Amino acid sequence: MSSTAPSAKRQRTEEETTPTRSHIWKPFGDIVLQVESTQFRVSRDVLATQSPVFADMFSVPQPPNEPTVEACPVVILSGDTAKDWELLLVVLYEPFDDKEMRTFDEIAAMLRLGRKYGISTAEANALGRIRFEYPSDCAQWEERVGCDELSKIEDYSGIALDLLKLAYEFGINSCIPTLALNCLAVYSPDDIFNGIERFGQSRINLPPEIQTQLAFGFMKIMQFQREAYPWLDNDEVIPSELCQDKTKCTASRHTIRRSLSWNDSTDSALCFLLDVWDAEWSKSLCDSCAEAGATIFDATRAKAWEALPTFFGLAKWEGLKDLE
Repeated sequence: MSSTAPSAKRQRTEEETTPTRSHIWKPFGDIVLQVESTQFRVSRDVLATQSPVFADMFSVPQPPNEPTVEACPVVILSGDTAKDWELLLVVLYEPFDDKEMRTFDEIAAMLRLGRKYGISTAEANALGRIRFEYPSDCAQWEERVGCDELSKIEDYSGIALDLLKLAYEFGINSCIPTLALNCLAVYSPDDIFNGIERFGQSRINLPPEIQTQLAFGFMKIMQFQREAYPWLDNDEVIPSELCQDKTKCTASRHTIRRSLSWNDSTDSALCFLLDVWDAEWSKSLCDSCAEAGATIFDATRAKAWEALPTFFGLAKWEGLKDLE
């Protein structure tokens, strides 16, 4: 039995690799999956219950003279990796909710194979974790940026770059804006354009098209910042007659402006998106300027959030749809 029909029978040659038995070898399994040169003995019921693709496959009578291993028919799955299947099978044989954290590799396998074979529970679980960490709702995002580490995906240096690649690969468009913003805020230009080490073993390299989107996004955000804070640069937005200490407030506004500046020599985040009005700013300004400034600041943050997807070449939030 095979997931694809070969065009012609192949003669076995000495060069063919002898399949290796995986540690996933269930003694009561009734089917053997062969992926690359690795074999997994599992139960049809587990696969058919989760996947309509396998349910349909198993409903077709097995042709005679098909290969078997320990009396179990062999299904050869092409185009997949043994690593992905090993990760997914471990997940399928465990309750999803038992494990609060999943690794990036598990998330990627659940998405790749879940979407390909219609294993909706695996795909939905993986998508739910990514959407939780990088939501498209502003209030939820404000809650997440206050956390030092991810909550549902195991964290490591470079995780956001890996997740951004995955979001583009699977069209998880609703998460791309916050993921891209996070990458620009956390990683240096060298990390983004030359890659970053993953577990000290391999490098995470973003495809050129994603690098380009981040570069354009950076420039658009810089332009937005230049246009967003006129009240910090002059007295036209907050009339000088309302200011109770012009010398002090002018100096404080310039200090705030510098703290909000974002350039390639700093790793400071975009405060209008990643933080709220700083109470220390209110202390440094007179009451009138602090009240007016906080009001303008919040309105600017709301405007920036609304425009965030467009910074990275996407539709606005209301028109942003994930590919299913």
